[in-house]
Amino acid sequence: MQSLLLLSSDNRRRYAEDIQTVLAAPEGAVLQFRYPQRWVAPPLRKAVLNHRADGVPAVLGFHSTVRAGEPFILPIRYSIVASAEYVAEFFVFKLRVGGYVDLRRYDRSLPDVVLKSRELLSQLPVTPEGAFYPATSDSAQLPRQDGRDAANRWITAARRLALHPSFENSYFLRVATLETQRGKEVRFDETGRLRTVDGLSLRVVASIYGKEYAPDAEFKLTCTTDGTNVRVASEDVYHVAVKYDLVEFWLHLAAQSYDVYSRVTISLASEKTEMTTIPAHVRLPLVVTRSKSRVFRRWAAATAGAALVALPPILGPGSPLQVSVVAASIGAGLLALAASSGP
Repeated sequence: MQSLLLLSSDNRRRYAEDIQTVLAAPEGAVLQFRYPQRWVAPPLRKAVLNHRADGVPAVLGFHSTVRAGEPFILPIRYSIVASAEYVAEFFVFKLRVGGYVDLRRYDRSLPDVVLKSRELLSQLPVTPEGAFYPATSDSAQLPRQDGRDAANRWITAARRLALHPSFENSYFLRVATLETQRGKEVRFDETGRLRTVDGLSLRVVASIYGKEYAPDAEFKLTCTTDGTNVRVASEDVYHVAVKYDLVEFWLHLAAQSYDVYSRVTISLASEKTEMTTIPAHVRLPLVVTRSKSRVFRRWAAATAGAALVALPPILGPGSPLQVSVVAASIGAGLLALAASSGP
């Protein structure tokens, strides 16, 4: 088994939202796809049950129909299977997303996407009822992964997806890799969580694209947190009124006395046209650990402050008054600094 093709649809609104998340999530994020047994090709079922699907490359995409039942299949993003298991009659795939599929070979027209979809459909195995399996392996000749030019490949995929009636009124989102204020990237760990230390500020850059201009700025891009351990240190709502834009949010990680688990959610949705648009949501699980360097600095300041405050009594009444006053003042200042540095 060399690779997988895992497709979602618009049969339910949640499935369509999953495709928005596939398009929007930062590289390295872990997403989840679930399929009833009947929609998983038999060779892939066997591979999952025998624990041979973990670590296998996969392409995530969208499938549906358009006018007159014509097929619409769009490969969107590369991924790696982080884990795959069979649970309660469902096959559950956890997928670490990578780069975007290069869709420049698809003309920016619905007839061409339908034509390419027929070509891809002819390569897929079919069920006993004559439908195709949306979760299959080693069946389609898909392009190889190439991580270059991610921003342009994202907007190319969004423009092709916007040709489908389910997405034509929607906006599309891309969240870049998070960075600290010094420009250091914050990467996902093997569990799909972002790990960082408290006291930092993080930068989140979101790209938005819509096929048409947003009417009356009804679309909103929002950044929400728990408000305690992680706080938004910038404006948390952006009213969309253009077809394309870059928006920057800043997060501040509060000082902690123990490690905490939090979540940051970036959402792009319309409040007025909920039935005709598909919202985009990216949820970033964030583990904030206590900074060892901050704890050490606090301990050092408290120790030095206590020593300086105690210095005049140690020196005795014969010590110069000026030395006693200066030592006590500096010591008090260090103690106050240690107390104000958080838990």
